[in-house]
Amino acid sequence: MDQKSDGVILAESTAGGGENLAAAAQKLTEVADDIRSSLKEMTRLLQSMTQEAGRLAPQPERGEAPGAGVGAAPGIQVNHWEDDPFSEAVPTTDPPLAIPVATDLPTNDHALLQTEVVGGGPAPAIYAPDTDGFRFWAASEAIARGINFWAPLLPNGTRWTTVAAPMQVTLVAGEDLNANYSRISGLRFYKKSVRGRTFFSGESPDVVCHELGHAILDAIRPELFDAANIETAAFHESFGDMSAILSGLQLPGLRQQVLDETEGQLNVNSRLSRLAEQLGWAIRQLSPTAVDPDSLRNAASRFFYQDPTELPPIAPSNQLSSEAHFFSRVFTGGFFDALARMLKVAGEPTSDTLLSVSAEMGQILVDGVLTASLSTDYFSQVAAAMIQADQARNNGKYRVALSSSFVERGILSPDAAASLSRAPTPQVTRVPDNRDDWLLAFGGQISDGYRRTAKDAPVLPTYAVNTSFGLTIRVHAPDEDQRFNLTPAMFAAPRPANRSPKDHARSFVEDLIQLGRIDLETAKGLLPKELFPAGHRAAGRSTHRLEQTDDGQAVLKRVLFDCGLGRCRHRR
Repeated sequence: MDQKSDGVILAESTAGGGENLAAAAQKLTEVADDIRSSLKEMTRLLQSMTQEAGRLAPQPERGEAPGAGVGAAPGIQVNHWEDDPFSEAVPTTDPPLAIPVATDLPTNDHALLQTEVVGGGPAPAIYAPDTDGFRFWAASEAIARGINFWAPLLPNGTRWTTVAAPMQVTLVAGEDLNANYSRISGLRFYKKSVRGRTFFSGESPDVVCHELGHAILDAIRPELFDAANIETAAFHESFGDMSAILSGLQLPGLRQQVLDETEGQLNVNSRLSRLAEQLGWAIRQLSPTAVDPDSLRNAASRFFYQDPTELPPIAPSNQLSSEAHFFSRVFTGGFFDALARMLKVAGEPTSDTLLSVSAEMGQILVDGVLTASLSTDYFSQVAAAMIQADQARNNGKYRVALSSSFVERGILSPDAAASLSRAPTPQVTRVPDNRDDWLLAFGGQISDGYRRTAKDAPVLPTYAVNTSFGLTIRVHAPDEDQRFNLTPAMFAAPRPANRSPKDHARSFVEDLIQLGRIDLETAKGLLPKELFPAGHRAAGRSTHRLEQTDDGQAVLKRVLFDCGLGRCRHRR
């Protein structure tokens, strides 16, 4: 039968049975809805059974519980979420909770990287979700897991840059959809009720390991804390997200689920790429475009580098802006692509291979941070330092995986990536005053910031910056000569030549002012009152403050790293 006849018969059949087809389609839709409803009900039933088991189990008395940094007798287990309380490939209006998993009691034997939960918690046991005991051990497990991942990769003698040792952890610091890291208070998490549900940010391993990432980066490169530069601030946020991803991969169950879900192609949308789904869901109820549609941030994004000083300080989540969390997605995307390609290079994508690659990536990342110059184009300097660190440690095993990923994101231009094959590589160098300790370094230059505390942490030099708001302050700005003479690719017009560290610092400060992130009390008399409307964020939520020097100058200092969503209504 010819094509025309086929078409006539098909048309006649469709015309004669249109109503039947519509009815069948409607029936299929109803069946699909029934299946989704049944799956949700099964999930809720499993949660109910888990909670009932926790309720009926003997509950140990509250007392001296081992914190996230203390060992305990073998055989004791606690339960927790693997990566987040929510885990949905497609977000729904009423997400069910994930199913908790049980693991051995978390331990952390790294003496200089201990933590202490303020107020303590109950003895280790299997607790029902939505209880204080469950939340305590969920956070403790995530903290210990993150520290146990990073500690072997750090220089010997690395310690927290916090005022208190052990570093303090506050599980409920107040009412907010937020979490933050500060040198004064350590890690702080919050709770907030939205649409009839109460959310605890410290219950999410993604959130906990992100904030822990800030603490780890501050420990090994404390100069970045006060840096008035968009890229260094964004890298801090990216490091937090990379910490959440790499720490999650230390769980065998999560590794296998991710490999099954992605079929070994790691850099696609998955439960690994979707970070802090529950916190993101809660924020979307109040500000729909403030975060990604399926999470707080999704590492499987496709953002390409642009000059951050030419970007707006705020934008919907599907666009790039100079705000640190938003701009961080450029580097995180390059990292996530590189991780996937490293897995391909390493061999068959098995759970064991992925575990090994996660450690190799973590080491390359630490090496990159320690050897990158503190300059304005920080993304490209860290990317180049990571590529050269791989050359030194692995004889360039992952050079193509790393280079191609950073080039595709515009973090490195093609010419810049190619030039690194002729650039110097770091050498294994003995650490001064410690004959048994060695680090990768260029020309024997080793910063000992990782051995400092908040009292003597190194800082960047200060510059006087004049803003368009009439404010003249001093800021700490990265001004080292670039170790690698390279630049990022540019999406739009070429970057203006001879832009100084002061120019970059000015853009950073003006963003802070526009976003209302400078503590109002410290800025009184320095900034026009019109810039601070009624309901301006309280001092406890500001990321920066102005400190007066003995000679009367105002110096910009960072207070904390937080979720950065200052425009969300819940922050007002």
